[in-house]
Amino acid sequence: MGPESGSQPPCALTPRVFLQVELKSQEAQSLQQQPDRYLGHLQQYMATYQQLTSEEAALHRELPQQTQLMNQLQQQESWGKAVAKMARQKLQETQEHLEAASQQNQQLMAQLRLMALPGEGTGDHSEEEERAPGGRGDCEQHRIEELEETFRTAGHADWVPALSADGLNHTLAYFS
Repeated sequence: MGPESGSQPPCALTPRVFLQVELKSQEAQSLQQQPDRYLGHLQQYMATYQQLTSEEAALHRELPQQTQLMNQLQQQESWGKAVAKMARQKLQETQEHLEAASQQNQQLMAQLRLMALPGEGTGDHSEEEERAPGGRGDCEQHRIEELEETFRTAGHADWVPALSADGLNHTLAYFS
């Protein structure tokens, strides 16, 4: 073998080969780093996945509680609406009763005023006229009895003692 086929490469090939070797070395180093990068990304994805599955499990645990709370709120809302409806009805009934009682009281007051009006004519009556059958006294007594019955019917029997002659005047003075 000649000196040219010796152990040393030709000079012109050396930089070129050196450049190729350098490129191949960088490529090998890059390929060695790729699994590390992929491993880092994979670890990041795994941590995110574990966090998401943990959050999902927590949401699944909370779901029955939230559902129960929603059902309770809906029941309370329905109950509140029913109570409000009943209260409106009760208020309307109370207003109607109050109106009826007011009208009844007005009628009773009108009857009391009629009874308190003096008799026909001058209003001067003797005691004999008052005591005579069919006289002014009988007429007033009849009115008092009618009024007593009206009070009893209206549920105001406790007012009946006030219908005596003195009590009637006192009652009229009280309501006037």
